Amino acid sequence: MWLCLLPGIASAWNWADDDSRIAQKPQFAQSRAVCRRLKDLEPPAADRPDAKTRKALAGCDAAALYYGIGEPRQPERARQCALVHAAGADDDAGDQPFAGISLLMMIYANGMGARRDLNLATALACRVHGAPAELDGRVLHLQKLAAEHWQGHDFDYCDDITSGFAGGLCAARDASIESAKRELRIERLATTMSPAARSAFSTLRHAEQTYARTIGDNEVDLSGTARAAFEIEQEQHLRQVFEHLLDRLEKKRWPTDKAADYAAADKQLNAVYARIMAMHAAPDERGPYGSADSLPWTTVTHAGIRKTERAWLHYREAWVAFAAQRYPGLPADALRAVLTRQRIDELTPFLPKPKPKPARPAVTFHALPADAASVLAAAGASSPAAMPGRRRSFR
Repeated sequence: MWLCLLPGIASAWNWADDDSRIAQKPQFAQSRAVCRRLKDLEPPAADRPDAKTRKALAGCDAAALYYGIGEPRQPERARQCALVHAAGADDDAGDQPFAGISLLMMIYANGMGARRDLNLATALACRVHGAPAELDGRVLHLQKLAAEHWQGHDFDYCDDITSGFAGGLCAARDASIESAKRELRIERLATTMSPAARSAFSTLRHAEQTYARTIGDNEVDLSGTARAAFEIEQEQHLRQVFEHLLDRLEKKRWPTDKAADYAAADKQLNAVYARIMAMHAAPDERGPYGSADSLPWTTVTHAGIRKTERAWLHYREAWVAFAAQRYPGLPADALRAVLTRQRIDELTPFLPKPKPKPARPAVTFHALPADAASVLAAAGASSPAAMPGRRRSFR
């Protein structure tokens, strides 16, 4: 039987059977009932790979095949790969968000790589591990799509995540997809360069990757469950900034900064850096993850910023060396000015926020007693509160 060929799916943990205290809460009763109703659904026998295909798929990457990461998209091959993984995963069959059971859930929900079956997708969702609210939301989401006879192709594991941990996994997946596209664009550009420029570009790419990793490791607050997502997002941001500058220079939209502009930017950077190095967290400002070397209320340390600054200096000069080969008419100081302002933008958020100015106290005029109002009226004065109970406030 097909069921016997997929022990990972057949024996996988199921939300319907979760006996934890939190799973027993009333708000999860509906999704758990759905999982019990659909518990016996399995992928059809016709969808499984034969023995020859299973052998050829040894070591396959279902996510790369499904999303087209570094290779063309092959949804059917992704389905076969995910089935092979699920069959051999046993107890951890639902632990991988972009492989095995979880990827099969997306394939059957979207009808990409297999015939759409939203009830089967729901049954598979019941076997994907995650936070209770996440499991509940995903199961009910898929059942809503089934009730609406949804015909889209963009249902995703990440649609219903609620935890910082899952957010990090989704950020890593998104980064892999975008990085593969970026690498393809950059590799195509490199083929147009002279040997000397290509060599300098290789050095620049290494410096850029080192700087991105270093800033992710050292200048991102790593407290909280979403730390992995924040780290990845920062690295991706820097790589986008790198590609944007490269594209700008390739289109000859060169910066027009002069040596004096670079000198001013460098002076500003030194001032920002000095202010940050002078900041020290008091014991009650370190939080649960800080240290004696931390900046206030963050895991970022002075040592980490120094390390990142050194990586950035290598990155800046690698840019200058590459530009000398690829864009010989571009003044080095103009490029340094642009890169220095980018570094200032990265460091400025660590500076203390300016304290808001205290608000001026409100001056409130109350209605005067009738006898006082008549005295003022007789004297020719006017009351700011002529009607009983009316107030006017001025700031």
